[in-house]
Amino acid sequence: MGLFDFLKTDKGKNQTIETNMRYGNTAIDSFFGGSTSITEDEALQIPSVSSAVDIITGAIAQLDFYIVQKDEKGETKRITDDNRLFLLNKQPNPNMDAYTYKKSMIKDFLLYGASNSVIERNLNRVEALYLLPTKQIEVKVYIENTYKKYSETIISNASGRKRFDNYDLLTILRDSDDGFTGKGILKQNEDVLKMAINENSYASNVLKNGALPIGVLKAEKKLSDAAFTNLKKSWSNLYEGSDKAGKTVILEEGLDYNPISMKPNDLQLTESKKQTLSDIARVFNIPETMINSNAGKYGSNEQNSISFLQYCISPIVEAIEGALNVSLLLEDEKNQGMEFKIDSSKLLQMTRKERAEAIGAEYNAGLLSFWEARSELDKPETTHEDHFKLSLGTVLYKYKNDEMVIPNTMQSKANLEKEKELKDKGG
Repeated sequence: MGLFDFLKTDKGKNQTIETNMRYGNTAIDSFFGGSTSITEDEALQIPSVSSAVDIITGAIAQLDFYIVQKDEKGETKRITDDNRLFLLNKQPNPNMDAYTYKKSMIKDFLLYGASNSVIERNLNRVEALYLLPTKQIEVKVYIENTYKKYSETIISNASGRKRFDNYDLLTILRDSDDGFTGKGILKQNEDVLKMAINENSYASNVLKNGALPIGVLKAEKKLSDAAFTNLKKSWSNLYEGSDKAGKTVILEEGLDYNPISMKPNDLQLTESKKQTLSDIARVFNIPETMINSNAGKYGSNEQNSISFLQYCISPIVEAIEGALNVSLLLEDEKNQGMEFKIDSSKLLQMTRKERAEAIGAEYNAGLLSFWEARSELDKPETTHEDHFKLSLGTVLYKYKNDEMVIPNTMQSKANLEKEKELKDKGG
């Protein structure tokens, strides 16, 4: 974002509102396109949804950001001393640490389809990032001359209403059709969430109010109002509630009890819950084993981790990287080949041994230099020269000097040149 980029978003005379999206639930949501009957609190009351959100947000929140830059030769270098990286990896603002910030950011991204952070700038320097609660946000999308679009974001809270333009915000969108508004799980998968809420509510009511065994009481003759009220009260006191389950039913003269089959298995409630768990896992693109211990008992944990990274984490990481590149990079930095990246390797390297083996394999294959491998293990550099490890037994390639050294024979380009020079002098 350049210093005067905001001048590009001046609204013209032929501009009209195309979309008015309200993400949260209020009394006037029926007038806006973003309304949903499922609230964030209701969705997070579903154990599988809460678990899936916590797994995904926690996984991404622990990942570090960095900046890479490609030069004219196509070589890539990593930048680590940028102030924006301190905000993203350590402390985005005086009130919040980076882990909490990223976790909340991804939660809004998943549930509402959008995450917005106010970018506090001092000229071209980004000083802080402040996360806005998406459930308090309304987005107006304007269209001009049938194809140009702009938007403004409005937040409403206890202090009033405040309006932001595009350049004021770092916006990360999920399943966006226009680049300004997104669609979250609360709206896209409302039916699945309702089913889960209804199943939990039914099970809770059975445990709270159910009489076991469930059945019908019949009398030989019609009961008076007083007798009916007394029987109902006595039955409720003796048998209603989960804490009284299994008590022996004692019937008075003239009463007959007929049980009704209302067991969860007979109602296929157990199978319905299994299906709902599978649906929720698909909604979040995570392996079902992560939210259901009874699923895939004989599956590979390694394959589940790869699937989690490939189908769930990677698309979210791409969305975050794209948003950072658009909002936090200056135009000349984009032209210089700079990009924000997220290091997701932590999600696969679960133990110290596995991490060392993975880095060692890359070093032995010549993909990493010696110091690059040490930096991946958080080891300090020494005064020795850097090198790559090549084949032919062991060959060390010193790329700065374009020199190869073969330790087994003590041969190197420099030694060979010296030998040739001595021979020429002796000749």
